[in-house]
Amino acid sequence: MTEILKKLKPMTLKNTTSLALIALAASVWIGCSSQEDKDKYDHYYGSGSKSREETALIEIQNERRAPKPEVKPADAPTVAAPAGDSAAKTGDTTAAAAPADAKPKRKPVPAEVSALLNKHACLACHQPYDKVIGPAYADVAKKKYTSDQIVELVHSPKPEHWPGFPPMAPMAHVPKADIVVIAGWINSL
Repeated sequence: MTEILKKLKPMTLKNTTSLALIALAASVWIGCSSQEDKDKYDHYYGSGSKSREETALIEIQNERRAPKPEVKPADAPTVAAPAGDSAAKTGDTTAAAAPADAKPKRKPVPAEVSALLNKHACLACHQPYDKVIGPAYADVAKKKYTSDQIVELVHSPKPEHWPGFPPMAPMAHVPKADIVVIAGWINSL
């Protein structure tokens, strides 16, 4: 009887080990592939990405079709000073200076640039004014890179330029013409 158990024990261990590994791999695969995860992935990289690109292209077409209203300096509204401001007390009608702690005005992203940022998945790591994984585009603008420098940094990133951020993966597949358009917008911030 003990001889049978000795023979049976190693055989059972080998069989159960492979079954346990298969079960473990299946549970990890199923656990990491929840419907929510699949939906998030699809939204950013799959059909959701395509719908964002299509929406951005439609916005570009609408911007090109719509005539731009002309604003004359005489038509510009006069900004009234706050009630407790000294300019209001003295009768000065010029606009008061903005407080030092006021946030800078955030420009909207043009539709053409938005389409390129979505197409090349730039928004996965960068946002116009907020730090995500990489620096905000407004912070990149403060470095005063030329368009050619931005093209070079996208194709061959230099992590030493941005300490404290994870290194960016080289994006050599992004066409230079697309990067130049994005760089022009970045430098306008």
